Amino acid sequence: GVTTPYSFLRGASEARELVGAAHALGYDTLGVADLNTMAGVVRLHAAAKKANLRPVIGCRLRLKTGEEFLAYPQDRVAYGRLCSLLTKGKRLDPDGVWQAKGACDMMLDDLAAHADGVRLIALPDDSLPARLPELKRRLPTLRHIAVSYLYRGDDRARINRLDRLARAHGLSILATNDVHYHAPDRRPLQDVMTCIREKTTIQRAGFLLDANAERHLKSPAEMMRLFADWPHAIRATREVADACAFSLTELAYEYPQMDLAPNETPQDRLARLTWQGAAGRYPGGVPDKVQKLLIKELEIIGLKKIPQYFLTVHEIVLWARAQNILCQGRGSAANSAVCYVLGITSVDPAEQELLFERFISLDRDEPPDIDVDFEHERREEVI
Repeated sequence: GVTTPYSFLRGASEARELVGAAHALGYDTLGVADLNTMAGVVRLHAAAKKANLRPVIGCRLRLKTGEEFLAYPQDRVAYGRLCSLLTKGKRLDPDGVWQAKGACDMMLDDLAAHADGVRLIALPDDSLPARLPELKRRLPTLRHIAVSYLYRGDDRARINRLDRLARAHGLSILATNDVHYHAPDRRPLQDVMTCIREKTTIQRAGFLLDANAERHLKSPAEMMRLFADWPHAIRATREVADACAFSLTELAYEYPQMDLAPNETPQDRLARLTWQGAAGRYPGGVPDKVQKLLIKELEIIGLKKIPQYFLTVHEIVLWARAQNILCQGRGSAANSAVCYVLGITSVDPAEQELLFERFISLDRDEPPDIDVDFEHERREEVI
């Protein structure tokens, strides 16, 4: 798993640089693993898709007690669990108070409660041999221990020791490179970032800095050469990459559930509110032109299956006005007669020639963009 700049002051190469290097080296898959965050996955996903690489979405988890894991969800549901775990770790209490930026407090109990479907790979430290029996018992999806070359003179002995430890507990070692930058010449920047993070200088950093520039992407052939005596470590890497099939393309916005009347659909609710709003906007009768616009818009909204989007924005606007918070819809939403009669915008379609297709088009997959401005002194109340 590679580290991006979203591992703050740790990753020294941007997603496009990491993906470009991986493509040039012949990779077909690239895993992302930023520290206690999913913040870097979108850029890596986008860059990987352009290069025809398959991105493996995950993160690096550090528990409050010091244990670290690479975590890769196998499917959409497991991804949701992993995101819920990170959210929980970034909160101070169940009431939703957030910790300081960058803090993430997670305990083993928290991880165990959210690990179903998430492939966990233990990152070894000196305490791992003593903790491994409990970790394996508490975390059924923990199947591997990560191993990488550190070039400190004891790599073979250390990897053999971890291999024996893994086998003794029914696990396998897994080959990684703990990538922090795409090419060796990026190491000086990574050193500077480490000094900023640790609030020291290059001259004083000492062992806080890596001893070499080996935290770069290595070619598949080089990784196979390094782990020639442990081919099962390479196989484990391939197996985990193939098993984690989740893609960000599976994500879609889920609109809030509403209290609907028996047998009422969101489209029914929107139509009812639309005609009620139209009667309020035009006490003398809804003009024929506006009626035709409303019928056309409601039909397209139904075809696009986005009535809940309009209902949600309408609910927010109603709440804000009930609190005497000034708000006003703007932008392309001003081309919508439905937005006008719902009170979201203030452009009367009876007086203007509106181009609804500028707001919603059947040819576009995403929902329309209803921009609503709120008075800045009270915007946080609405949020």
